[in-house]
Amino acid sequence: MKLRLIYKKILNAFFILLHGKITKSNKKIKNLKIFKINEINRENLSKYKYRLYNVKNGRVFTDYVENVSIISGNQLIEKASFQQINGKLNNNKNQTLISGTPKFIKELKGSLIILTQGASAHNNYAHWMLDILPKIKLILSNIPVNQIKSIYFTRLKKYQYQSFNFLGLNSIKIIDANYFRHVKADQIISVTHPYYFKKKWFYAQSNLPSWIIRFLRNDISKKVKSKKKGYDKIFIDRSDSLQNHCKLVNNNEVIEFLKIRKYKSLKLTNFNLPEQISIFKNCKSIIAPHGAGLANLAFCKKKTKIVEIIPSDNKSLLYKRISEINKLKYKSIYLKKIHNNKNGDMNLNLDVLKKHL
Repeated sequence: MKLRLIYKKILNAFFILLHGKITKSNKKIKNLKIFKINEINRENLSKYKYRLYNVKNGRVFTDYVENVSIISGNQLIEKASFQQINGKLNNNKNQTLISGTPKFIKELKGSLIILTQGASAHNNYAHWMLDILPKIKLILSNIPVNQIKSIYFTRLKKYQYQSFNFLGLNSIKIIDANYFRHVKADQIISVTHPYYFKKKWFYAQSNLPSWIIRFLRNDISKKVKSKKKGYDKIFIDRSDSLQNHCKLVNNNEVIEFLKIRKYKSLKLTNFNLPEQISIFKNCKSIIAPHGAGLANLAFCKKKTKIVEIIPSDNKSLLYKRISEINKLKYKSIYLKKIHNNKNGDMNLNLDVLKKHL
């Protein structure tokens, strides 16, 4: 372990000599242009103070997990960078200020749109829908689609590629942030996070701006015309999730209980993006443990009934907030968290569930 730390320090020192030490910027940066984003499709966004950052001959460094650093010369552009530590934003502790940029540079021609923000958005459906796609919308408010040549993110999953199709971005070149951790381009373009205004993640999610949901409905949902029939009442089965949290230890029991009441049990990984949108657009009642799939509440019609099952220590009000925006009939069932059970962390009493139906 000590040898590993010594090696890391030597490596960091080498790259600081090679690329220079990264410092905070206290003065105006010559190669940086900042543009206000006050309007999207005639919707006023001025209260959110969105900004688009355009850096000439800029650099981006990421650890692919929780740090994204946008750099001009050797100055960190703090407001355009992203550093999450234990669920909180803290750019005062941006990794590059300590360790520099310990990777060789990949040099690119033209402009590069920065969408990466760490592991959450690379692999999580909800963060993709609520963080990354709105970022694209903000960027497209200032830059036409035909001027976007390459995007810094990661290899797209099927639902992500389908999202790009809806937005007319399917021919865009993707620069893989996992493979190229340190890049330089003629122009680096990034944008303010769509809703992470406060320092705490749960607070930010629970105050999601309503324009994000309207954008998903108008720019994506309306393009799905076909109706996926037979899904009036659904239960979201999270047993296929790679994560152990927000899972029911009595999942099969709940499925059988709801089956009698004509609820269809769905694993959302079995459906592509247009199918998921169609199901949520047309269903009338949804029961689900807290999880990324509930981002699809953005596509539900007014008065759709929602029952979210959530551990009592989970502070997120995200899906309650989306339900408020879409005028859904939302209820929650909070359950005491179970520890050290490989099958999940919640047990749902069927009598409790029955009262919510």
